[in-house]
Parts: sequence; C-alpha cells; structure tokens
Amino acid sequence: MSSGADRKASAGDNIVNEQPIEISSDSSVEDNSNCEAPSDSESEVSVLSSLVDSSDSHDDQKLADEFSAILDIANKKYRHYMDLCTTAFKLNVFEKIEVAINEFQAFTTVPPHIWLRYLKALKVVTQTPAEWEIFKTKCSLALASFYDDQLAEFVVKSLMEQPLADHLQMWSKILADYGLERFDFVEEARRLVASLDEDNIEMIEQTLSANCVTWHYDQDQMEPIAKLIDEFKQKLKSNAENSSWLQESYLLRAETLSLSTNMKCTLTKLIYERCLAKYPTDSRLWLDYIAYMEKPKEPESEDLFHTAICDGYLKCKPMELISRVLQIKPTIAINHKYLELLEQSILSTEQVESEIKRQLKRLEPHMEMNVELQLDYLAYRVRHTDVNNEEEVKQLRNAFREVWDRLSELYGDLADTCFEVLQLWAQVEYAKLKSPDKGADIWCEIFSYPGSSVKAHLWLAYAQMEIQYNKSQKVSIVLRQALEALSMSPEVQIIVEFYRRHERCFGNYESIAECQKYCEAYMEQAGSYGHQSAWRQGNTRRMPAYQKPERKPPIKSSKKPLPAAKKTMPSSSQAKEAKESNFKYSSNMEKNKIFIKNLYPQCTKEDLISAFESFGVIKDVRLVYRPSNQKFKGIAYIEFEKEQEAQNAVIGSNGIDIGGQIIDVAISNPPPKLPKGPSTSSGASAVGAAGDKRQTVKRRHQTSLIPTRFIITEVKRRKKLELDDDAAVSSTNDAANGNNTNNSNSNANANGNDNGNVNDSGKETAEQPPTASVSTGPKSNDDFRKLFNI
Repeated sequence: MSSGADRKASAGDNIVNEQPIEISSDSSVEDNSNCEAPSDSESEVSVLSSLVDSSDSHDDQKLADEFSAILDIANKKYRHYMDLCTTAFKLNVFEKIEVAINEFQAFTTVPPHIWLRYLKALKVVTQTPAEWEIFKTKCSLALASFYDDQLAEFVVKSLMEQPLADHLQMWSKILADYGLERFDFVEEARRLVASLDEDNIEMIEQTLSANCVTWHYDQDQMEPIAKLIDEFKQKLKSNAENSSWLQESYLLRAETLSLSTNMKCTLTKLIYERCLAKYPTDSRLWLDYIAYMEKPKEPESEDLFHTAICDGYLKCKPMELISRVLQIKPTIAINHKYLELLEQSILSTEQVESEIKRQLKRLEPHMEMNVELQLDYLAYRVRHTDVNNEEEVKQLRNAFREVWDRLSELYGDLADTCFEVLQLWAQVEYAKLKSPDKGADIWCEIFSYPGSSVKAHLWLAYAQMEIQYNKSQKVSIVLRQALEALSMSPEVQIIVEFYRRHERCFGNYESIAECQKYCEAYMEQAGSYGHQSAWRQGNTRRMPAYQKPERKPPIKSSKKPLPAAKKTMPSSSQAKEAKESNFKYSSNMEKNKIFIKNLYPQCTKEDLISAFESFGVIKDVRLVYRPSNQKFKGIAYIEFEKEQEAQNAVIGSNGIDIGGQIIDVAISNPPPKLPKGPSTSSGASAVGAAGDKRQTVKRRHQTSLIPTRFIITEVKRRKKLELDDDAAVSSTNDAANGNNTNNSNSNANANGNDNGNVNDSGKETAEQPPTASVSTGPKSNDDFRKLFNI
C-alpha cells in the first residue's frame, strides 16, 4: 500500500466526493433491512472528480474524538457500526475507514452501499500489483454480502481497466450471479474475449460459458426473461413488507417459461437474492430459500435444486445459506435449522462441535437464543453418545456441567429460569444412562436454587421420572417433600391431587389411608387461599352433546308487565372503557385476576401497571367508575397471564402505599350477578310478584389472604398467655352466639325461608354440607386486623 501521506487524496484532501449517506441513528441488527446503495453517478468511477468547498469541511478533531468514542463503546449494536463508518468517511482518513469496515465485518455482514464507498476509497490508494490483489480480495468479500447490481457494476468497470485473463475467475463469478439480469455485463465480457489472441480465446470462453447461463443467449431470447425480472423488481420495490406470495407467484411463472433446468434454477436464485437484499433480517425468507434449494429438481430425482446452479460469490447451497444468515441475524428457528444441516452433513462429530461452539460464542449477547442452542447442542451430544462407553458417558456429563456453569457465569440467575438444562440432564440420567441416583442428585441441585422449590411443575416432573424410570420407589417421599415445600402456596393442591391419584392407582388400602391422612392438613390449608380441588366442588360436568336440556314452560304472571325501562346511552368514557377492556363478568373465582380497593381518586391505569408489572405479565387493567356521574369508585381489577403471578401480586402488594393511601389487594371473587330489571328494589318486588321462584344467591365471602398457619399460631399464643378472664371469655362467647344467630336468620331470609324462626334456620343450616372451616377463621384482611388489634 502507499504511505500514510499518500492515503489522503491529493485533490483537495478529499477521498469521497459523494454526499454522506443518511443513516438512521435508530438502526439496529433487527431493522437493517432496507440497505440499498445510493445511486452512482454516470461519470468516471474515480471518487476524486470534484473538490469539496472549505465551508463543507468537518472539524477533524471533533470527528476524530467522536470516532474514538464510538469505537470504545462496549457491546456495540448495528447503529453504532453504521455511525462508526459514517464518521470515518467524513474524516477521509483511510486508516480509520479500514478500521471501521473491519469492525463492522466482524460484527455482521456489511451492507452493499457501505462496501461501495469503501471500495471507491480503497481504489484511490491502490497502485502496486500487491495492492491490486488486496483490492480484488475486498471486492470478492463485498460481492459475497448481498445482491447489488450497482456494487457489481463498479467492480466490473474496475476489472475492465485490467486484462481479462488476469481476472478470469472474478469475471466468471460475477457473470454467474449477475449475468441473468445484467446482460450488458455478458456483452462486455464477449467484447473483451473477442479482442484476445486466438490461442487464449477458446479456454477463456469455455470457462465463462460454464459459469454464465446466458453466455450463448441473444437479446431476443433474453426478452421474456428480462420482462419477468423487470416486473418482479417493480413489485418488490412497491412492497413495504415481505410476503411469501410474491416469490411463489413469480417462481410459478418462471416454471411456465420454456427454459432449461439450469436457467430456471438461476432465475429462482435471482428472485430470492433480490428479496434478501431488501429484507435481509427476515428469517422466514431465508428458511424458504433453504427449503427450496433442498427440494429435488424432479419428483423422483435425488439431485437438489442448488446442484443445477453455477455458484458465483453468492452461495446458495443450504449449508452456505445458513452460514450467511447466521452472520446477519440468527434466530431460534435458524439455529434449529443450522444444527439439523450440520448433523446431515459429512462433517465429523468433532467438526460439528467446533462449529456449534463458534456459533455459541457469537450468541452470547442473546441469552434466549444461546440457551436454546445450548439445549440443541446437548441433545446432539446425547444422540451421539454410546451409553456403554464409560469415557463417552463421562464426556457427556462434563458437557452438561460446562453448559450449566457457562450459562450461570454469563447471565447469573436470569439464565434458564425453568432449569431446562438440568431437567434434560436428569432425564438423560434416568432414561438413557440408567442412573436414577444421579438423576435424583440433579433434582436436589435444582431445588437448592432460590425459588425453585415452590414450583409445582418441577416436583411433578421429578415424580414422573421416578414413576417411569425408577419403578416408583421414591415417589411417596418426593411428593411428601413437595407438600412440605409448597405448604404455604396455593399450588400445594396440585401435588395433593397427584399424590391421591397415584396412590389410588398403584397403592393398597393402607397406603391410600395414610395418603388421605397426610394430605388432609394440606388440603385444609389450601382452602385458606380460596382454592378447592375438583373432588370437593359440586358437579360441574357438562351434559353430553346428544342430551338436550329440558325447557321449562314460562311462568305466567297474573299481573300486568311493568313498562320497559328507558335505555340510557353510555358516556364516551364508558364506551371507551368497554371497548378497550377485555374483562368479562364471571360469577366464579378468577384465579389470575386481582381486586384492588382504596385507590386514590386520581389513580390511572399507568399507575397500576407501574406498581404491579414486577409481579408478572399484565393482560388487562380496568378501573371502575360510577355509572351515574362517572366518578372513580377507588377500585380496580388487574388480570395477569398466570395464576401464580396473581398470587404473588396479592402477597407482595397488599397493604402498600399508592398515592398516599394504603390499598387492599385480593384474588377477584365477584358476587353472583343479579338479574337485570328496572331497579334493585322495584325489580325484585316485581319479579317476586310475578311468581318467579328463584332464590337469591348468597353472596360469597371475599378470599382470605391470611395464611391459616399464622392464625393457628396466634390463637395458641393467646391461649398460652391466658390474658382473658372467665367473665370476658363468657361475654365474648355470648356475643359470638348472638352474631351467629343473626347471621343464620339473615341467611334463612335471603334464601326465601318464610318460617322466620331461629330453630328452623338452624335446621336448614345443619342439613347443608360442611364448608371446610369457613366460619372458624377470618374472611378478609379487616377481620385479620381486628383479630390482632391492628
């Protein structure tokens, strides 16, 4: 290369005479799709054709500081590399331009228009034969990035300045990629061949014709192909987003043309490469391209489509395509396909592992993709491990340990929060390696991490492995450990039901009785969270499809029907609330929804989302307003994606201060919806007068949020201290009996009992089934505060 002093352009110290390319500062690796090159001038390709006025010159020191600052950024994103190249081009210092290009190339595939500006700058300082070889190498890298005819045109014009025989390989590859669309390249190559000596013409022409499918075509033969390509380019230009129908429609049209198989495959490659140049980060497009090239050319043929294409710089074999997209934007689907192609290739196991580890190194900034590929890699190791070979088994276990330790080192507690790596390892120990003891040790390690022992699905997975692979030897022990760990969680009910079901299926009378006795305490405790198992609930089975419910004849009323109530149009805020909210009224407990009260009057949805989003994914928020005056009632509902998230929100947020007021939070347990009518009082009396025999449904208690264990502990403490004397205890009991009598009377009246005496009410209550200690403990946070004198 020339010396550093020569690398500044002599004409006005300016290398690039183009205006700086506008690059959005919001660009990222996810949105670098529209990277089209700027239009090139029709004049001489030299970039030194004009001078830049001194008023347009940049502050070199400021730009140099900006370049250094961008270069020093850790974990740079796509837009940082774009800014780095833009700053380097403004500086017009070739060393910095080359540094920026090399940094960009190490991160991802450089866009064609950046390559074009770099090659123009590189050509200015290219003088010696050795420098021409470097220039050719850089041109080859640029042409292998994306399909771009302007970039190819610049390279072709540069090659025309040199003898064709010296650059025959480059000509062959360019014509293989662009000879179908840019027939002018083919005509220019023919002209150069015709000017050569007769001794070299035959060999050169054979080389070019073997790579260029249109070498022996004329303009008339190219006319239908050119028409199809021009139409496709116009359609592609007008499309804002990629759609698979565009490629498929033109691929079908290409099949209708009277062309050779080689020509049709090359036309297919052109269509896909054009789409990829516009949508380089569309993983579906890449996968469609790979799938098309994997298809056989004919139904009974073993030859694939890509075998009929003369590859140029843009490689289209499946393995080469997957390597290209991994450099641009890897995704989980792309990684799956990558491992599949690696396993189908002729590479050895050591080569496959080396390739996967290289890709894993690139994916370290992307946790989710890295974890997923690590799991795929471990599954690959399991498939290729001989379980009878102790050395291979040892290497497999070491691989699992290395993966888990590496993920923990990179991402800490955020890595693999579902313990998929360790669960897979435990499954392999149970199923493949026949080592249930080692599998149990891995489960012990899983439950040693914070928060894992209160996840019911992990305990169920552990129990299932013991049942399936260890002859149920430790299932009872595992399930009892699970009950103990989940004793304060509503998910204990899941373990209880699984334990009972397992014993009924595989146990004997003694083991079933022991299970029933052991689980009883946990079932009662789970009831304090408002959860009931299916066997304790009423019959909620639906009628079979072939049975039609009987229709009861309508009850005729002797009185005249009341006039219809006037409809009131909802206000705009009500209509908007109803339109935006996805809430539906439910008369049952909504385990993934919480009810909040005592909110301050100016509370908004954003305030609630900010306060509760840390507990889980929020699906919807609804504030409740009075229908009459649209004033906020101070209550709201929040719906979470999972039940456990709602439980965490209740435990973690009840009693916190929002807007200067202490809020109450509970699982949503709305009362039964009353029948619609003109008004509450008149409607009820009218229905009763009309002879409607329906009973008013008793309002259910709000879900208790206070764990039963705390209540029992407090009661024991009070009994032990014996603070109350006998008189106080007696008066307290009398008052409690009076309250119970009044409650019984009110319940009897609410249920339509006309007798109105306490004895009948007591009889009716006695006939009802027991409700699992509903009346023994506090029913709400207020009752709990009264109990503890808060």
